[in-house]
Formats: sequence, C-alpha cells, structure tokens
Amino acid sequence: MSSRFKRRLAWTGITFVAGFFLLWFGMDRTLYQQQGDHLSALYQTYRDFDGAAAQVQPLAKDNHVTFTVLKGKPTDRRGTLLQDLVNRQRTIAGHTTTLTVNGQAEQVYVAREGTTFIGVWQQRATLFSEAPAFAWTLIVVGVLGLLAIATLMIKRFHYWNGHVEKMTSNLARIEAGGVPEPIILTPGSAFMAMGKQIDALDEEMRHLRDKVAIRQASFDRLIDHLPLGIMLLDDERQVVLANQAMGTLVGHQIAAVKHDYFDDIKTYRLARMIEHTYRNQKTHHKELTMLNTQKAVDASVIALNRGTDHLEVLVMLYDVTYLRQVEQMQLDFVGNVSHELKTPVTAISGFAETLLNGAKDDPATLNQFLQIIFDESTRLTQLITDILTLSRPDTGQAQATAVKVAEVVQTALVNLRKPIEEKNLTLETIIPDDLTLTTVPVKFSQVVRNLLNNAVFYNRNGGKVTVTATTDDKSLLLSVADTGIGIAENDQARIFERFYRVDKARSRHNGGTGLGLAIVHDMVLQLGGEVSLSSQLGVGTTFVVSLPLADLPTFYKD
Repeated sequence: MSSRFKRRLAWTGITFVAGFFLLWFGMDRTLYQQQGDHLSALYQTYRDFDGAAAQVQPLAKDNHVTFTVLKGKPTDRRGTLLQDLVNRQRTIAGHTTTLTVNGQAEQVYVAREGTTFIGVWQQRATLFSEAPAFAWTLIVVGVLGLLAIATLMIKRFHYWNGHVEKMTSNLARIEAGGVPEPIILTPGSAFMAMGKQIDALDEEMRHLRDKVAIRQASFDRLIDHLPLGIMLLDDERQVVLANQAMGTLVGHQIAAVKHDYFDDIKTYRLARMIEHTYRNQKTHHKELTMLNTQKAVDASVIALNRGTDHLEVLVMLYDVTYLRQVEQMQLDFVGNVSHELKTPVTAISGFAETLLNGAKDDPATLNQFLQIIFDESTRLTQLITDILTLSRPDTGQAQATAVKVAEVVQTALVNLRKPIEEKNLTLETIIPDDLTLTTVPVKFSQVVRNLLNNAVFYNRNGGKVTVTATTDDKSLLLSVADTGIGIAENDQARIFERFYRVDKARSRHNGGTGLGLAIVHDMVLQLGGEVSLSSQLGVGTTFVVSLPLADLPTFYKD
C-alpha cells in the first residue's frame, strides 16, 4: 500500500472523526440551549409563585432543580459559586452557564430582581444522561461508518491500483513484444478509455513489428546473398552484424551474438585498418590476403556516424581471389605461349642460319636440316592454330547437323595411322554404325581428334586404345581409353589447364603443344556437355565425354 493512499486514508478518517465530533457537539449544544430555556421557564414559575416555599418545593423536586437566592452571606456551596460568578460577571443575569458542584457539572440560570440574584440549578444534561441508547447507537454507527469508509477506500484502492498495475504490466508486455493480459472493465469504468488506447497501441505495435520483421528478413536475405563480406561494429568494437560471405572469408562461422571483432579478424593488416578507422574516423581501403583462408580481398573500412559518441565501423571485403588467379593465368598463358613459340622459331632460325653458313652444300645435311625446319614449322603452325582455337571464339553461327559418330572417329584415326603403326597399338572401336549425334561437326571433330591424339601419343608400345560410344535417354557417352603412362592423382585436377603437361619432355618429343585437353574441355562445354577422366599411374587413362542428344538448336551460336 502506497504512502499516498495511507495519507488519503488518514485524512479521510480525521475528517470523518471531526465530522462525528461536530455532530456530537452540535447535539450537546442543542441540549444545553434547551436546558437553559427549561431553567428560565422554571424561574418564571418561581416568580409566579413569588417564591412560596410550599409551592416551589414540589416543582423543584420534580425537575431535580435547586433554587439559590443571594441574600446576605451564602450558606452553601451553590451560593458561594453563584456569588463568585456574579462578582466576576454582573451581566450574567438572564443567561445560563455551567459550573462544577461537588465534582458534577450543573447548569445554572442566573436571574436578578433588583439587587437580589437568584440561581436555578440543574444537573448538566448530556446525550448519555438524556438518551444513553441513542448515544451508544450514534457511537456504534460512527465507528461502523468509519470502518465502512476505510473498507470502501481500501477496496477502491485495490480496484484502482490493480487496474493500474495490470495496465502498466500490459504496457511493459507490449514494449517487450509480448501479449497483454486481458482486463474486464465495466462500461462506466474510468479505465475504459485507457483500456481502449492500450488495445489500440498493442494493435499498432503488432503491425509495426510485423513490418519491421518483414523488412529485417528482407534486409537479412539481401545481406546474406551479397557477394561481398559485410561486418558492422559498434562504438565498443563489438560485432553487431555479419553475413555468410564474411564468415567464408575469415574461415569460420561468425557468432550471431555481440562479441569482439578480434574473435573473427585474425589478419593483422585488416585489424590495423579497423583500429586506424576508430582512431582517425577516416575510411581506409587496401587489398590484402586473409590469414586463415589465404583469399585475396579488396578491403574497405568505413567510419559511420563520424563526429558523434556512437561511432560505427563498416567492414566490407570483396573476394578478388578469382580475378587474381585469372590475371596470373593470363600471365602464365602469355609466358607459356612465348616459351612455346620461341622453341620452334629458335630451331628454324638456327638450322636456317647453319644452312646459309655452308651446310646446304652437303646434300645429306641439307635434307636433314630441311626436314627439321619443316617439322618445326608444322609444329609452330599447329601451336598457333590451337592457341587461336582457345583464344578467339567463333563470331558467327555454326550449323548443328547430324553426324555419324563412327565416321568421325575413323577419320581421326586415319590421320594417326603412322604413329599407331610405329607403336604397334591395338585399336578397338565399339560404336554402332547408325549412331548419330546432332552437334557442331567441327567442334565435335576437334574433341575426338584431341582425345585420340592423347591416347596414341601417351600410350606404351604394344598398348591398346579403346573407343566406345553409347547413348541413354538424354545424352551420348563417348569413352576413349588407353593403356599408357597414366596420370598421377595430384595432376588430374590440372590436366585440362592450358600448356599443362604431365610428362613435359615426352610431350615435346611427340610434338604436343600442351593445349589438346584444354581444347577438349572448352569444346565440350561449348557443346553443352561434360568431360571427366579416370586414371591410374602406369596403367592407363580413360576420358568420358557426355554430350546432349537433342538440346542444341538447328543453328548453334558460341
């Protein structure tokens, strides 16, 4: 119970008690006035009888009245008190007052006849003396009234306080996002308007929370699907927001709860950028490599709310690893092309110079050197052709037509007849004669030719080449298997890279350019298919090409 209510209850009780005593005093005053009028009337009767003792005595006895006449020296207590009263207040004549006689209050009416003062005495009338039942009833009613008022106030206090507490609790529930507790209110309740306002507030807050939840979900989806890493730090260097891309770049999943960014950022250069941003409130930008993932990132650290006490820092990391790899691949490609072109050009230039210096006069040497120059120029031409095939895609339309797979394979094998005979290879083709494929003939021919070249040149003497073609409901499966040197497991992931050779010395000896399998990979992708391999070192290699049977349009454009 609050101190305010206690004060109100105390003042209400004091007011009620004061009112009760005022009522009691008023009734007592009325009795006093009535008794004074009664004593005055008795005095008039006394005058009418002219003070005859025989006649006045019954009157006094019936009314419990004593008459005192001041003549000479007073002989009793009442006379003494009346004499003192008259001496003190000569104007008391014709009025009543209360004096104490022998410990009891008596009301006296003072009259004057010439120089003689007469006092008419009677015991002071009170509610308890005149109407004791009424007096006790009045006291009981007063006490019960006081208790009733206190009970009503306490009940009213609990009613008001209970409703206020419930409404306060409901406001707290609404603020916390909970459901308010229902309150039953009568139509005339003083809380009806407030209850309606709380219900309206609850409805509005639900609507706003739904909108915020939708926007937050959209924002979270947007942040999570951004290709760059996002991390937001507050003024206490705590992580308040991070997306999945940031977790990928730092190498672990970032906790959703607030925590120090040092738990996630282990790269010193990035942490230093963040600290400089906090100290200087300036944006920093730099390209660096993440410690845990070794990913190259373009990092931007941006200061938000600059000039305020709530500085925030936004960290954005853009993964440029693929771009740097492409750049490196381009540099490697240029270097490889330069190296590959330099070898035949150097050979042609050197043997031509030797011939010009006199070797042409020796017919045997002349024929040998001219053959070498021819072989190197052929290899140079093939190298340039392969480079152009990979580096310059067709700009026009290539017509997709139906080709017989067996004929394409046989045509490619005719060009390999000489190396096949030199290595004494066994050929096995398992291809139905009526098997056809709707594709771009030139590209499909390049795929077949390069796979067969690879199977022949890297095969062992007396080995075997097996070419198989089958179909299912959607695709053609072309398999080229050999019993050659095989490919180590750590080389298989790079076998389709340009200029990558498993056996570099042997590849150059066989006239290979290192681009055959790269051409196969690019051509298969352009035709909408896939290529895979299985190999065991020293046992052999099998390449499997999967091409769609009817997905290509009549005219296929690269």
